[in-house]
Amino acid sequence: MKRFFVLLLFFPLLISAQSQEQKVLGYNVGFGALTSGLGAVINKKKAENWKTSFLRGFWQGSIGGLINYSAKKTIYYVDEKDNLAYALLARLISSAGNSIIQNAAFNEPFLTNWNLEYGFLRFDYSINSVKKFKVRILPASVIGTALALPKGRLDIGATLLSGMMVFHSKELINTLNNKHDGINYGRAMVYYGDTLRYHIISHEIIHEYQYREYLVFNSYLKKEMPKIKESGLKRWITKYIYPDLPYFGLFYTLMGVESGPRYFKNYFEFEAERFATNRYVRTN
Repeated sequence: MKRFFVLLLFFPLLISAQSQEQKVLGYNVGFGALTSGLGAVINKKKAENWKTSFLRGFWQGSIGGLINYSAKKTIYYVDEKDNLAYALLARLISSAGNSIIQNAAFNEPFLTNWNLEYGFLRFDYSINSVKKFKVRILPASVIGTALALPKGRLDIGATLLSGMMVFHSKELINTLNNKHDGINYGRAMVYYGDTLRYHIISHEIIHEYQYREYLVFNSYLKKEMPKIKESGLKRWITKYIYPDLPYFGLFYTLMGVESGPRYFKNYFEFEAERFATNRYVRTN
């Protein structure tokens, strides 16, 4: 089991030798396959062979990863066509991919559970559940919005079409004595200027997609949740809150961030720029 976690941790580095298009395709398909396969093993029934569980989760997760790749490719057209409507289409495609990956990691029957995250809310639909629909609040979206709010004004059109909170700043954004034309708070973004508006928004949307993809790790806690003592608070949290924990932040930090031409050696920055431009991205 530990080997699986080590593989997940260093997976972006393992595919670095490939061409750029193969690299982003391999990462998205591979990430979906590995995380779903491992989740399926964690959540398997006692009598089930772990190899069977892993292979089932693996092939289902690879489909979800391929769909996520397609969603990110769709984001390219936001900047290419100067049209944020493509972001809405990409959000629906990405939601389908994440749903398949998370469902596989839960070791549930194929295509059983679906979800859509939009703004502050997560919408869940389960075919087999007694209560088929759930609507819950995303705390990270609320926190991200609170952090972004002082730095700009709400861009209503971009927010509605992207599905994440978008703010427009009249000046470069200051962070730790550095100035940026775009910044992402996990579930909310701030961008500066109008000339590169679509490019910056596209880049930050990809970061939000990355954040959501890592929520697959919530499925690994499926067997642990019932062990928490039942209480009114637990029932309230379970009913109204979805724990969109910042797993992605840990992996992003471990990749490291350098300045200048080496900035895109961080895989997640490379991927965001690659899907925002669909052009070769220099990493050294």
